[in-house]
Amino acid sequence: MTSPVETTAAMTAPAEQHDPASAADSPVSGAGGTAGSVSAAPVSASGAGGEQMTERQELSLKFVVTLFGGLLTALLAALVGLMMWQFNSLGARIDANGARSDRLGTELRAEMQAGFREINLILLDHTDRLARLEAAAGLPRPSG
Repeated sequence: MTSPVETTAAMTAPAEQHDPASAADSPVSGAGGTAGSVSAAPVSASGAGGEQMTERQELSLKFVVTLFGGLLTALLAALVGLMMWQFNSLGARIDANGARSDRLGTELRAEMQAGFREINLILLDHTDRLARLEAAAGLPRPSG
């Protein structure tokens, strides 16, 4: 349904084209057509080109969702791995401190026993001195 090109057609607005397939072949509605041309409008989404564009958008959306889901899964896996590593490290430090506190407890027990022996020796020495001083002074010994 193309109309023949007339010499005055370049000076007037092009006629409205009803067939999209023939509009693309028309020299008036091609790349050199005027800006006000109705036939230069893009193909509507209801056509075959619109279905391909919708499929591309759905494919693109699926790709983005899949990519985002994969990245999110990888980040969560890394976070869980990091937390497990931290908990294992913390457990090892607690175990090391437990062994250290057991060793310090044993050392402090020997030191405490040595301190008690020293205190007992000092007390006995003072008791013996007191008894000698009382005997030298002539005080009676308490019977006990």
